[in-house]
Amino acid sequence: MRKRSRVLWRILGLGAMAAVLATPVSANSGLRAPEPPGNAAPTLRLPLRDARGEFETPNRDLHGERAFWNARIALNVAAIGCRGPRAAGLVADYNQLLGRHATLVRSSETLVIASLSRSTGSNGIAARDKLSTRLFNYFAQPPAQAEFCVAAADVAAEMATSSSENARLRATALLARLDQPFVDFYHAYDRYRVELAAWQGLSSDRDAPADSVRIARQGSGQ
Repeated sequence: MRKRSRVLWRILGLGAMAAVLATPVSANSGLRAPEPPGNAAPTLRLPLRDARGEFETPNRDLHGERAFWNARIALNVAAIGCRGPRAAGLVADYNQLLGRHATLVRSSETLVIASLSRSTGSNGIAARDKLSTRLFNYFAQPPAQAEFCVAAADVAAEMATSSSENARLRATALLARLDQPFVDFYHAYDRYRVELAAWQGLSSDRDAPADSVRIARQGSGQ
């Protein structure tokens, strides 16, 4: 009798397991909603993309002294805001490059003011200040700060020991390195939005009554 009982429980156990395995499971069961990268706001607006599909940033397609001006502002933001073991070296390198490239710093500032003066029909000073504020806010975006500070420390160390002519010639490439952490963040955030939309779709399927989901799919031809 005892042997027959063990056999019976084994059969019942297998039947229960089969019932569980036969029960449909949502692809989203137990999964949390995707979270924005870098603790960014869930409603962040990304820059527009150009014809090549690249994000438009204030550092694109700049050369020479104009690119150097943006790079200097980026390093200023880094020297003020970056923390960690490389912070002291970053500040020292930034101060050194200001002295080493003093003439280039002044000429790039003059070039930016003159360009803004022509485009705005003003003396260019207020426009320069507005552009500076925009760049400060751009380079201070919290979600990309960790990677930005690493790039800034590397670029500052390189610029602190290079000649002014080399700094001017390589300004475009150096600025691109400072800009890359923000571009990478935008791509990561774009992927998050795609993943969130997919998760929300799965959640809708999971929470909707089975009959309504089936009817909706039939109506869509699936």
